[in-house]
Amino acid sequence: MGYTKKQLEELIGTAGYQLYRKLNDDILDRYQVSQMWDKGGKDWESCLRYSRGGKTLCTVYFREGQAGVLIIFGKKERERFEESADRFSAAVREKYYASRTYHDGKWMLFDLETPDMLMDMVMLLAVKKAPDKKLAMCGYCCDMCKVFARNVKKKDQRASLSAYWERYYGLRIPAEKMQCDGCRCKKSGARRIDDSCPVRACVLGKKLEGCWACTSYPCEVFRSRKGLSPGEADAVSELDIAEYYEYLGAFDNKSRLDRREKYNHDI
Repeated sequence: MGYTKKQLEELIGTAGYQLYRKLNDDILDRYQVSQMWDKGGKDWESCLRYSRGGKTLCTVYFREGQAGVLIIFGKKERERFEESADRFSAAVREKYYASRTYHDGKWMLFDLETPDMLMDMVMLLAVKKAPDKKLAMCGYCCDMCKVFARNVKKKDQRASLSAYWERYYGLRIPAEKMQCDGCRCKKSGARRIDDSCPVRACVLGKKLEGCWACTSYPCEVFRSRKGLSPGEADAVSELDIAEYYEYLGAFDNKSRLDRREKYNHDI
């Protein structure tokens, strides 16, 4: 299954698409998961699963005018939810207690219709699994990057990424030279795509965790390594949503750090 932004927005509506995008961004900001599009079964046109290591965090379903979020709670998750159920809206509590529990857990399908329900979904996912995303110093997501050494070893997709980098960033780097251990790797002989990265030098010099901890963010040094947001990539060439997150989403650091800054301010 594949959609461009325009196609998915036409399917579920502008308001639904905006809520889906916010949920999608929050998941990818916080969790090390892969996305997999699939058919939606008899009731939905398609679905998008977020999973890692064979375990699904949640599944978002799509059909005309509607998006739904399926979350399954095992025994431990149910215990955690029930200990703090009063934190959630009445609609979520009602859905939780009305949903059937099967051998593999309690299946709950929520309509993603309002900003309040979106926040409930974020909280429910935190009950399901504690956020585990780790970022590079500039805000890139190493676990999403096809040149990250662990990903190359698991499934080498450097040739495809090389083509996307040339198309969208003007970089011409042969696939065989694209491999990185990450900017935080301290082992001797660590491989990095850019050994002279000014962001890494700046962050280390200031003894910070990353650009998001700097009072000068976003500075010119950061902007020298800024990646394309979905809208910016789409302006270059209309791109399938799945392809964007598969090959370019790892590098959309400014959108990611701006969301983190807003979240930290709001709480």
